[in-house]
Amino acid sequence: MTTIGIVGAGTMGAEIALVAALAGMDVLLADADRERAEAGRARALATGARLAERGRRDPADVEACAGRIHAVDGIAALAPAGIVIEAVPEDLALKARVHEQIDAAVAHDALVATNTSGLSVTALADGTSSPGRLVGLHFFNPAATMQLVEVIAGAATTEDTVAGALALAADLGKTPVRVRECPGFVVNRVLVRAMAEAFRAAAGAPVDRHAADRTVVDGGPAPMGPFALGDLVGLDVLESIRSDLEAAYGDRFADAGTLAPLVAQGHLGRKSGAGLVPAAEGATTGTEPVVAAVYYAAAMDEARRLADEGVASPSDIDLAMRLGAGWSDGPLAAG
Repeated sequence: MTTIGIVGAGTMGAEIALVAALAGMDVLLADADRERAEAGRARALATGARLAERGRRDPADVEACAGRIHAVDGIAALAPAGIVIEAVPEDLALKARVHEQIDAAVAHDALVATNTSGLSVTALADGTSSPGRLVGLHFFNPAATMQLVEVIAGAATTEDTVAGALALAADLGKTPVRVRECPGFVVNRVLVRAMAEAFRAAAGAPVDRHAADRTVVDGGPAPMGPFALGDLVGLDVLESIRSDLEAAYGDRFADAGTLAPLVAQGHLGRKSGAGLVPAAEGATTGTEPVVAAVYYAAAMDEARRLADEGVASPSDIDLAMRLGAGWSDGPLAAG
């Protein structure tokens, strides 16, 4: 039986632990202390129970996970693991400290991955003694049910490591898409670019945001419009990603000051009860189709940039948008 270590027993780490256990792997789950690791184990098993109740997993398979997920005292206890996935919060300094500890704890031939939605795999690897074995694995939330995993090679990541990561994702029942390292990777670059463009269009003229979202859904492959999606993701999370991408790529990720004031007021979307979409619909203004048009045009433009830069193939970009963003078709499918 494959033994896999998971560092970080929060929501994402717990769900990755569940996915690994459902795939028949023996899971060692570590966090800052044993109490947090135990809480993560309980969270993983509770998620599995909910999936079984909804008919999405066989109850017997979920029950077997209780004997496969083991809370451990810390990273040093991951020494038996041939694979380690770090899933701590998106803080480069924190992840770097964790990877120094992983590096010291596991065998030299272990595969080590960071679950990140946009941080530099290269920067994390530079602080380890074996940079070639570190690879990015971007699981999408919720990891227990989302199919896509972006596999990101850093500058030093070896081809053997990439091959191992692709095989691991497949063994976990996921669909891997290989991505060359860049800020935002594939799905976040396309989605956040499109959302920023829509926010700028809405800031320039009166827009009923409910109606604009409906126009986006009715007029293309996206299952949600940019305003409802922003509220679902969380405006604080979205603004953090957007500002990083603006710093990396420039003004095409600017949002005309849409998000920052809302975040400053504590209006974070669904989790706070207030955000981009008002509680009641207003009168349509006739400009809503413009928002939809620029949304899809920006998505296509960013997807073309990704392909031109060699970040991913056009078919993989479309696949990533279908599996990671729920689009019925990819932005490059028609082109």
